[in-house]
Amino acid sequence: MTNALIGDQPRHFDRLGLTEGVIAGWEDGLRTAAADGTFEWWYFDAHLDDGSTVTVEFHTKPPYVSPKAPLAPFVLVTRTDAAGERTDWTHVGAPEDFTAAERDCDVVIGANTFRRDVDGYRIHVEIDDLRADFTLRIEVPPWRPATGHAFFGTDEEHYIAWLPMVPRGAVEAAMTVAGNTQHHVGTGYHDHNWGNVAPRKVLDHWYWGRARVGDYTVVTLMFVSHDRFAKAPLPAVMVAKGDAIVASAVGADHVSFTGGQVVTHAETQVPVDKRLEYRVKEGDDSFTVTFEHRRDVSTLDFGTAGAYLRFIGDVTVEHRNGDDVSTASGQTLWELLYFGERATRTPTGAGESAHRSSSVIKA
Repeated sequence: MTNALIGDQPRHFDRLGLTEGVIAGWEDGLRTAAADGTFEWWYFDAHLDDGSTVTVEFHTKPPYVSPKAPLAPFVLVTRTDAAGERTDWTHVGAPEDFTAAERDCDVVIGANTFRRDVDGYRIHVEIDDLRADFTLRIEVPPWRPATGHAFFGTDEEHYIAWLPMVPRGAVEAAMTVAGNTQHHVGTGYHDHNWGNVAPRKVLDHWYWGRARVGDYTVVTLMFVSHDRFAKAPLPAVMVAKGDAIVASAVGADHVSFTGGQVVTHAETQVPVDKRLEYRVKEGDDSFTVTFEHRRDVSTLDFGTAGAYLRFIGDVTVEHRNGDDVSTASGQTLWELLYFGERATRTPTGAGESAHRSSSVIKA
């Protein structure tokens, strides 16, 4: 079976009720029945001015259970300080604690809320000793790679969807832990994910990354399908300059992807590309986005359910237009979610790693 593709044909837009080039507010609303056979989550992250990072995830069910499981609303907050020390707060609610609007992003799980308003997004969390409020003001407009759906199967019956509603935004954060309140500003990101099949059933692995580098913002995704679907490459790349999207490319015909310097991760035996390169062209402009591994942030190994790794390293954006070349460099985080075969022994390789746990979903 080889039918794995990103939905970019008129039939896909018609099937989903989408308009090419137009992203409506309802697309960030509830897209599944929040019931058996599906998964869905809303994700936010922020890089703050004290060197820390924060991620917030609202799920219809915990990421470590099967999409076949019933509704079990789940919230996860992770803070990693500048020294790399990580703290997690988790909440699992009852089904009656969950509501989500279909017309827009308005998700409630008990006392926790994830909402869009006229100024952007407001996220409120109350878990154990944590009280947190985040505002995310949109600086780069929403981006949907074609329909945002990767389809799998003879009749394209299975799908995984991804919608970066805020490729980059300005963040204000107030976090109170054990009575101690801190206020920060920074840059943030929000996307929305949903599907009707466990990723491990249709994917071998994926790389996801985002970065703000100088005046450029990049968002990258590289799906590689399962053996059953011929390990088809399904890439997508967005590049913005300032507040405008200047390149959007979807599919292997439009994105050149190269991985290199492969090592075996010492803890999980997962193969890791320490260098990733994406090349896209938009009119007379061409862009090369390169990620180069420096160290792992943390590792989550779920055995046969997959491994989730997050890295920190250097990112470079090269922009060419004729003889004009501009380059911007910085540091960022990116991730690997891996379901494929692993090495049987442990050679020297990458060290430890991290997590956007939303992706680790069992069969």
